[in-house]
Amino acid sequence: MNSTRFPTIVANSSDHTINRRTFLAGAGASVLAFSVLKPELIGAAEANSKIDIGLIGCGGRGRWITELFRKHGGYNVVALADYFPEQVAAAGEQFQVPAERRFTGLSAYRKLLEQKLDAVVIESPPYFHPEHAEAGVNAGKHVYLAKPIAVDVPGCLAVEESGKKATQKKQCFLVDFQTRTNKLYQEAAQKIQAGELGKIISAEAAYHCGPTWDSMSQLLGKNPNDPETRLRAWGVDQVLSGDIITEQNIHAIDVACWMLRGHPVKAYGTCAKRRDLSGTCNDVFSVIYHYPTASW
Repeated sequence: MNSTRFPTIVANSSDHTINRRTFLAGAGASVLAFSVLKPELIGAAEANSKIDIGLIGCGGRGRWITELFRKHGGYNVVALADYFPEQVAAAGEQFQVPAERRFTGLSAYRKLLEQKLDAVVIESPPYFHPEHAEAGVNAGKHVYLAKPIAVDVPGCLAVEESGKKATQKKQCFLVDFQTRTNKLYQEAAQKIQAGELGKIISAEAAYHCGPTWDSMSQLLGKNPNDPETRLRAWGVDQVLSGDIITEQNIHAIDVACWMLRGHPVKAYGTCAKRRDLSGTCNDVFSVIYHYPTASW
């Protein structure tokens, strides 16, 4: 059969830094900046006032993402929240956040949302995303939410409702699917949807990455029955992360939905654990998704 009718869609983990940095320093951050900026400041002396943001989830990824916001130049980091005190302390030193605005414990995010800030950056483990996103919207904050949005269907539906509520309240609600801001992917989507590859009858989306969670696996292996260690090693915990297909492979699935301009109606597949990792997650998946017939 004609190979042009079987496009291969590949999401390469090595592109993440470029894509995400481009997103935060470009279109995504600019949209948030202009959306949050108070109308009365436009054209006035304070037109360059920065947006005050709070960070929920002060681990390595949370600090990295927040550093990109800071490098953009339009943001002040004014509050931090994380279950672990040492994570908050490290982020506090990095972003010069006063001690009285550093919050710890499972309810730390509530204290953060009580602060005077414009937007919240949610970089907590995926299990907590629906709860944190809903609280952010209810508190009247603009929300930047890390992928994946949730680890199960009820959580996804809850985030969908939070997004709708944010729209009704004219608040920004942005999920970090940075691939969609890549110009090469955008051009590919336009060509596919314009029919330049002919009628699409099948597509393959692949996501290859290295040993993402080795350090967490080693940590959990030393103390597998400790609840706090489990939280620290959330990446190898199926409940907290949603498994690799949710936490990592969601990028490839999102690209497939984008290119095919639809969502799966059913799926079946297999998974396996090939590496000697601690925790409950698999590391190899092969899933066939059935999409409705394309309207284009």
